[in-house]
Formats: sequence, structure tokens, C-alpha cells
Amino acid sequence: MAQDYEKLLNRALEQVPKAVFERERFQIPEADVAVIGNRTTLRNFRSIASALNREPEHMLKYLLRELGAAGNLEGTQAIFQGRFVKSVVADRIKRYVQEFVLCRECNKPDTKLIKKERIHMLKCEACGARASVRSV
Repeated sequence: MAQDYEKLLNRALEQVPKAVFERERFQIPEADVAVIGNRTTLRNFRSIASALNREPEHMLKYLLRELGAAGNLEGTQAIFQGRFVKSVVADRIKRYVQEFVLCRECNKPDTKLIKKERIHMLKCEACGARASVRSV
């Protein structure tokens, strides 16, 4: 009986993605914000989106809605119409991470956004939890 349990446990551990066992700390890249005239530029936008493992368009849509501004992507940077200080942009990015990146059960960033019919789901690859998230 104990050997069967050990076999099942080893089989389950083999099926868990290797990224789950990595012990490096999840860190959001610091926002590189520049205000030029009446425009705010987030210079390292694409690197932030790739570090969070999210589509840049989804993250941009969230930031535009939260900041209440118009904007677009230009290369690796995001341009927002309006003057926003670095702390405001960084706060909105942290909110995005809390809502759309971190698992609600195990608090790990190993998640994917899945659209099932009309519902957006956050699926954790570490613990297997699923949670619905609001659409942007």
C-alpha cells in the first residue's frame, strides 16, 4: 500500500511544470516613466508585459482604462495622453498583477489567462486553481 502511494506521488510530481519548483523571487520590473509635455511614456512596457507573461495589448487596455487616458503602443513603449507620475503608473501595474497575474489560492505568478466562452479565467499552472476575472 505504501509503495502504491509513493508511485502515485512520484507520478504526480513528474506532471507538475518545472517552473513551479524554481525558488527565485517574482519581481515586477520597475516602471521607466518619462513625462514629455502632455504625454507620459512608459519606456519599458513590453519588458514588463513579458516579465508578467501577459499580452501587451491586454495590459495596455487595462492601464488605459485605469488611468482614464487615451494611448497606444510604439515599439517597446506605451504612450499615454496626459501627465502621470511614476508612482501612479507603478501602482496601476501592481493592481494589474494582483488581479490578472497572481493566483488567488497559492499566490504564485505561474498563471495563464484563458477565455472560456465569454468568461475570462485565471488558471494557475502551479496549483491548478481556476478563478474568474473581469474582462478589460
